[in-house]
Amino acid sequence: TGHAYFSMEQLVSYLLSTVESSYEDLAHLVPCGSFLGLFDERPIKRTRLNGPPSTVSSLPLFEFDNNETTCNAITTLTLNAIESGTIPAVDVLRTVVDAVRNIHDASAVIDVAFRSLFEIYKTRLEYHCANRYNADVAAEQSVSDPHATAVHAKSNGPAQLAGQRNPNESNHSTTANGGLLLRKISSATASKVKAFGDEYLVLTNLFELHRPRTWVAAVRLMSMVTKSAIRIMYGGTTPGEPPSLSAGTHAASLSEISGLNLLPESVCLETIRQVWRLLLDSAAIEPPMSSVLSSARRTRWQIRFEATMELFDCFVGRSEQCLGRPLVSYYLLSRELDPGAVVAESGILTSEMQYIVDLCFGRKRRLGRILLPPDGSWPLISHTSRAHTVKHVYDQPAYALVRDSLTFEETERGPSANKYVADLLYQRAPTDEIFAAIRNHRIMKKKAIAAVASDSYMPNNSTIGLGAGADGFYGSGDGGPAAVSIAMSDNAETEKYEVSQLLLDSMAQRIEHIVRYIQSQCDFETLLNERKLNENSDPTMIVPRNIQYWEYMNEVADQLYYFVLFDAVSYKDVHERFFATVFPKDSDIHPGSETRKDNSYIWLLLQLFHIEKVSAGPIREDFAGDEDMLDQMLQMYNEQQIVSKDAFYLRDLALQAAMTHQQSNIRDNQGFKFRHPRMGVAMPFAPVVYQLQQEFGRQFKDENYELLDGKNICSVMKTATVSQLRQFVVPNALYTYLVPPKETIKKLQNDSTTYLEGGNIGYRLLDYINVGGKHRLLQLVYKMMLAHELGPQFQFDGKQPSVREGITCVSPHIVDTVYRLLYNAPYSNELMMKEVLEKLRRCDKVMAMGNARFSPATLRWLYTIYQLMNCRLLRFFKYYAHASHLVHHLRHSLVHTSHRQLYSSLECFALCLVNLQHDVGFLQALMNPAYHGIPLTPHPSTMGTVVARNIVYLKPKDAWFECAMLSRNAVMVISRIVAMRGLGDVPGFSLEDCLDSLSPLPQYWAPSVVRYLPRSVRAYYTKNPRVPKGPQPSASAAAIRQLIETRPVHNVMLLAQSNPQVEAGLLAFYGEAKRQPLFLFVVWVLLERLTAAHTSADGASPSSDGELKLPAMMLAVVRRVLLSFPLSQMSTYTSSLVDFIIGCEAERGLKEPSATTKQLLDDFMFKYYLIHHEHVVFALTRGEHDLRADSMRLALTRYVLLESPSFVERLSEWHNLDFQGRYWADYSHWAKQETYLTKFPEFFEYEGHLVRNKVTLDPQPALSLPIYYENRMVRLLPVLEFALGRLIEAEDRNLLRDVLDRMGILYRLHQVPLTTLMNTLSVYFNAPTLHDAAVIRSLILSLLDMSQQNFSPEFERFVRGETDDAQLIDEKYICRTMNRISRAITRHLGQPEKDKLPEVHYREIPNPILLCLTECVVELLTWWCLDNSARSKDRLHDSTKGGLSPSTEPEFRAEEDERQKCAGEWQLTKQWFNIVMDPSKRPECSVGGSAALYIHSTGVLANVLPDELMAFPYVRHLADIVLHEPMLKTISGPKRYFSFVEFSRANSSGSHRYQQQKAAAGTQFAATAVFNSFEQNRNHRMVNRPNTYLTLLHSIMHYGGTGTFNALAETIHSLASSGEQLLCSDIQLLYLCATVGPILYRLVDHDALYVQILGDLVLIMAQICPRVKTLDTYTNTDALEQVMDFFCFVKDQFDPGREAWRRIAPHISALPSLLRYQLQCIVDQ
Repeated sequence: TGHAYFSMEQLVSYLLSTVESSYEDLAHLVPCGSFLGLFDERPIKRTRLNGPPSTVSSLPLFEFDNNETTCNAITTLTLNAIESGTIPAVDVLRTVVDAVRNIHDASAVIDVAFRSLFEIYKTRLEYHCANRYNADVAAEQSVSDPHATAVHAKSNGPAQLAGQRNPNESNHSTTANGGLLLRKISSATASKVKAFGDEYLVLTNLFELHRPRTWVAAVRLMSMVTKSAIRIMYGGTTPGEPPSLSAGTHAASLSEISGLNLLPESVCLETIRQVWRLLLDSAAIEPPMSSVLSSARRTRWQIRFEATMELFDCFVGRSEQCLGRPLVSYYLLSRELDPGAVVAESGILTSEMQYIVDLCFGRKRRLGRILLPPDGSWPLISHTSRAHTVKHVYDQPAYALVRDSLTFEETERGPSANKYVADLLYQRAPTDEIFAAIRNHRIMKKKAIAAVASDSYMPNNSTIGLGAGADGFYGSGDGGPAAVSIAMSDNAETEKYEVSQLLLDSMAQRIEHIVRYIQSQCDFETLLNERKLNENSDPTMIVPRNIQYWEYMNEVADQLYYFVLFDAVSYKDVHERFFATVFPKDSDIHPGSETRKDNSYIWLLLQLFHIEKVSAGPIREDFAGDEDMLDQMLQMYNEQQIVSKDAFYLRDLALQAAMTHQQSNIRDNQGFKFRHPRMGVAMPFAPVVYQLQQEFGRQFKDENYELLDGKNICSVMKTATVSQLRQFVVPNALYTYLVPPKETIKKLQNDSTTYLEGGNIGYRLLDYINVGGKHRLLQLVYKMMLAHELGPQFQFDGKQPSVREGITCVSPHIVDTVYRLLYNAPYSNELMMKEVLEKLRRCDKVMAMGNARFSPATLRWLYTIYQLMNCRLLRFFKYYAHASHLVHHLRHSLVHTSHRQLYSSLECFALCLVNLQHDVGFLQALMNPAYHGIPLTPHPSTMGTVVARNIVYLKPKDAWFECAMLSRNAVMVISRIVAMRGLGDVPGFSLEDCLDSLSPLPQYWAPSVVRYLPRSVRAYYTKNPRVPKGPQPSASAAAIRQLIETRPVHNVMLLAQSNPQVEAGLLAFYGEAKRQPLFLFVVWVLLERLTAAHTSADGASPSSDGELKLPAMMLAVVRRVLLSFPLSQMSTYTSSLVDFIIGCEAERGLKEPSATTKQLLDDFMFKYYLIHHEHVVFALTRGEHDLRADSMRLALTRYVLLESPSFVERLSEWHNLDFQGRYWADYSHWAKQETYLTKFPEFFEYEGHLVRNKVTLDPQPALSLPIYYENRMVRLLPVLEFALGRLIEAEDRNLLRDVLDRMGILYRLHQVPLTTLMNTLSVYFNAPTLHDAAVIRSLILSLLDMSQQNFSPEFERFVRGETDDAQLIDEKYICRTMNRISRAITRHLGQPEKDKLPEVHYREIPNPILLCLTECVVELLTWWCLDNSARSKDRLHDSTKGGLSPSTEPEFRAEEDERQKCAGEWQLTKQWFNIVMDPSKRPECSVGGSAALYIHSTGVLANVLPDELMAFPYVRHLADIVLHEPMLKTISGPKRYFSFVEFSRANSSGSHRYQQQKAAAGTQFAATAVFNSFEQNRNHRMVNRPNTYLTLLHSIMHYGGTGTFNALAETIHSLASSGEQLLCSDIQLLYLCATVGPILYRLVDHDALYVQILGDLVLIMAQICPRVKTLDTYTNTDALEQVMDFFCFVKDQFDPGREAWRRIAPHISALPSLLRYQLQCIVDQ
């Protein structure tokens, strides 16, 4: 052949001739070649072919000799075809392999062909290796002289280019020679070379099930190629000795991990997968036949199996030629060899394969117990759980593979969609949150199923039935039944049905729970004594004494109505489920199930009758047809309840009401009793229904609305019962009561705000009428009163709805009805709220154009809605699903609104809305410009097709708030969220950009404020160069006086008559924004002069009443100038004025403001109405000045809030009117508001003084808008909440107490006082101001109405002042608190400890779990403050000592360290921890369900409390557990590395050594109980402290954020840094891995933290290994084996990246040689 190049056609032609020759009579010449033999090395026999076929006549003859053989011919032709570059090398090799596969099995040619393949692949190995390591050299040569390189390469010929060698040359010289030659390859040729792994995979085509000899030869070939690759990659070393890290020409060092493997892990795994699955196929279809010659002979399958074992040993580094040099980890091999539970348990596997599969499965199970928590039954808590808690670790695709290996007892404690939905329904979560949870769970479940399905395998032509499985996890990757099921799951209709069944299951479960609870609380056995009726009843309406339990039924009725109304659940399914609940299919219908009957089920079904599509659909069809549903309702009817002691006619007349409601649809009324004999037991009470109808109709006709005012509970129940009888009768009557036909027009504040006087519906009546009636009434009110662009619509005398002349506004009682209906039926009425919010968003977009001109009706509508939301719906919005994005609905309105009255409401609502925020979703909303409003749909129509969109966080072009008050308040709220919730679960989010977006320019914060900011926020304000370094200086009095003198236009304010030209000059002068703040300074100086002149002896004579007489035109001119100022800047201008006033006083040498200054400031606020009182309060406490050393500001704050005569007068009037905290039950609220506004009218355009003096206003005031709830006191409340933080930071306890005691009356109207108290205590729990019993008591009493809260007796005794000692808190108190939280988590419906609490839906926090947690946090933080009272006495600022400390970052850090130290020593959390860890210490704690509830309740509480108090100390306790628990200090037993070849040999020889080792495996690892399921340990009396602590730790981690991760990382790092003297056991290392395993999917997003933890674990491993004496080439330990599997799992599923492994490399280098190399092979991919 010489140097000639042969084409691909020549290669193919020659291969065809070779295949043809294999079928001639040549097989007898070669009895057994080296490849066809069983691992022997007998030389090949020389022979000669008879002659070349005609197809290759042009080629010379080849002989089987040392020079020109068929082997050399195939090798040379192949390498030349590859070198030609016209066809990819992979395709050439595939052609050769296909030809070899077609060679006759018994032919001698096949042996020659396999030898050719080996030579080809050996050459390709050398080529790839050299080319890979010398690519840079080739590139340099090609750049310097490409022509010379190409010519030189061509001159060497194809044989030399291919790296062909003399057989006598050593491996090393061959490699070197090949590398030398390949340095000369042209760059063009090198660029076409593919990875060797692709070429290696071509060899898998050689495996043939029906040709065992070819299989054996193929396995031997792959083994030899694999061993050659290992030798070339890592150098030649003595077999059995682990290679050194620097051995070999091409060995990769750990410091330069670069993935230079010739055989990557993925290639090896693909090879293993294909070979193993072929074996599985053969096991399924090939019968285990013995040889004809002897039964002792091996079957064809056994031959294939034994040959394959050698290949697997090569991959895992157990082969004798490459011992300790694995290409694949045991973990990944186990994953590939496990075909899935269906195949493993089907019985089709041979005993050999079954043993290996069981071994792999057991290894995965042991790893699963490390990667998954001991108990994962964490409750999903709406409004509190972070986003990751919806995506449970059990649902993560990465964990699905190991989770699948756990037992049912271990996995049943995991999540499910049913648990999620049941939890959310119990917690009254918004519907959008429920559907979002279902969607997220479905997406994660699909990913997990796909992950398991991709690793599972079903043998071809197998008849195994897959079944549905628990989760439908198993299926064929090739389109088996599971794949079909998954495909079906993508169908929208299928998913809609699945969601329907899921909701139905959860609702039915909850309803049955409530019904059983009510049955347990009522006496249905004792007969009713009608002569001793309670005060709630009369002869026509029986109402039980305690009807609080019916709140639960009203709640589930609303939820059920919503789901049926919007087609999420069908009525037929609900009806069938209720009937099946009463009469289970597997029980007898008669006596056994009578106790399960309850009329509550019929009452719930009756609520659905009022849905028109239900009434006109299935109900009408059934009542007019076969009457099956009717018959089932009669069977469910419990006649005993209506005559029992606790009878309740609203419930027990439900069947009679249903018959009345559907009277027209019943066929053949005459024969009804005969068709349904059970109707006879209900007929005696039918007259009661008739009497109620008659009484209601008579009173309504006579205009006697006693049944509608809702003040008497008996009347309420009568009306509620009537509402169930006829469609829309009661809601229509109630609307008529609200909007009567008699036109009695009344005024709100003036002639332009009029309304039609109507009745006031009691809140109890709205609570108890049927859900359809509530829905109908709100529809009428909204469509007629609140939805029209022209204003309220009226329809009298049958005419079309129209605007009534003289009526511009809606009645205050209508607005009250709206919020009451939204609270007691939030589900069914939520869509109306979405529509209102969307209208607001559209109005805000119109505002963004800057020239919006709304009609008077629209302005009135906007102001009405903003008042309603601001003063009544804040509780509704706090836990609304879209609460965090509501700020988008008023962003532009806050800037462009020109109507000052509307702006005042907007500003107040913006303050309150931002204060409501409690989750990082608010921060995300600020950085989400792609927001497009709330979807106006009741629920997503397709759940599975909705994919979570990755939000791109962008900084808005314009600042969110131009108003300084709003921006500073937003900073405080963001700081609170970051401190309490963290930002770790928001990857890609920039806190700096978020803070930048709040205001046009960053604002300065005083050290007293910065002291309490979280570190990330504090760093922004202390290190950002754009942030000012101090307070903005104010103008001096001299400068303002000079301005007045140099600018004569100011004299126009002192003239007696108007001068338009001069006024125009004044307006033009202050038209520039930079001059506008000076105007208030000028007015202040002028009024100071006039006041001084008025009071001086030679000044102007006082007026008759002693009041200062201002120039006639002064305030008119001032008003015109102020009206030109932007509304959003008035808080800033007021702040500048306050700074100017304080500066003037300081210039006079005063330390406190003078009486004249105070009086003038009072006049500015309440006499001249030039500035707002709330703006002055903000200006004094805005945080720009350190109040600890500013006596002037503190004195002014005291004056403004406590001593100002005008404000004191208003506050006294407020006290006298006695506004109630339970505003929904205060029927006289509007009368009180009207009285207050009459005495203190509202002015919004600086016209107050002019109106009092009857001066004509120019310009005329803007449109007057109706005031329903707002006034100056209401608008002060959110500012007072902001100022509260500054007063705490000022460390003036006396001032703080005085303000709290005096202002407590205002907090009665606070929508979320309990949350505000918890937030205040959480942020300032370390503030010395609060570490005082008197201060903390004033804070609690001022913010809370204790009659609405359910605190512990100990806490209430403290609040009443009976004790100030927190030391009385003992273990019994802790047990009761723990039990209280656990009962809430288990959806317990017990009676509260206190009577007369507000109705559930009117409470501040509707979620019972969150309410319980909030109250417990308030109590615990109160005890913390009392415990630290002695320590904090010396921390209060002392003005006599001078200096402000802390004021610098080092001082802040030192204070934080001291705080954490004190928190770690807090006795209460120590006692709590001891009780959780030792069940014997809580004998009084008993709650149904799992004992893990106490642990999970602690995990929840630890993350609601400040982290320093409970979460951090408990996480840091890990060190004590690891170092001192005896179970962890023992070294696990030795475990021999598994060898596949040894197993196959032992199995073929009949040895049972491996089976015996498997049986003894359970006794070798004594610490198994540490990693078992918590419940499993409890059930088997194996409870131990390490396992209990691990359960607690992961509960804390699950609910925690990055702060807890940092604490865990610090603890592990401290253990790693402690040296070898502390850690002594491999089980300790395994335990530390178990602490990290379940949070890997969250840690991977935090690169630095993740790498630090992994590096510390490797370092600990290096410290522990020298103590393990059994480690050698063949033996490991149980624990270290699992640790290695843990690192394999990390690399496989959560790879931190190559750069991260480089940082860990120094720690890997410290490991023993064998483990070091194993770990290197794990990461070097």
